[in-house]
Amino acid sequence: MSFVGGKLKLKGGEPLKPAGGVKKKKKEEKALAAAPQGQPGEEKKEDDPAEKTRKALHGYEIKQDEKDDRRTEAERKFEERFRKVEEQMVKKAATKSHRDRVKDFNEYLAALSEHHDIPKVGPG
Repeated sequence: MSFVGGKLKLKGGEPLKPAGGVKKKKKEEKALAAAPQGQPGEEKKEDDPAEKTRKALHGYEIKQDEKDDRRTEAERKFEERFRKVEEQMVKKAATKSHRDRVKDFNEYLAALSEHHDIPKVGPG
């Protein structure tokens, strides 16, 4: 038997794209030079509360206006109520010390049924 060396090829169609996908073009030096340069330790302030923007995963900004809110009235009320309950839970947890939490946990464990114990079976 004779074997032909090399990798397997698919019949017909276009050759497969590389696993990395489409390669991005690198920025040219001119574009980098045209970008505004500030002090080395100074950066832009992106979390300006007046400007309601949200940074997306890929780096572009999505402007979010109040009139663009597509939630229903019930959804808004639910989220507001959920926030209030969550705040109350946080306040309650913040008032307890570690000792109090351990004490409450031990009381909880004492109240549990001991279902892991093996009951006595048969006469004896």
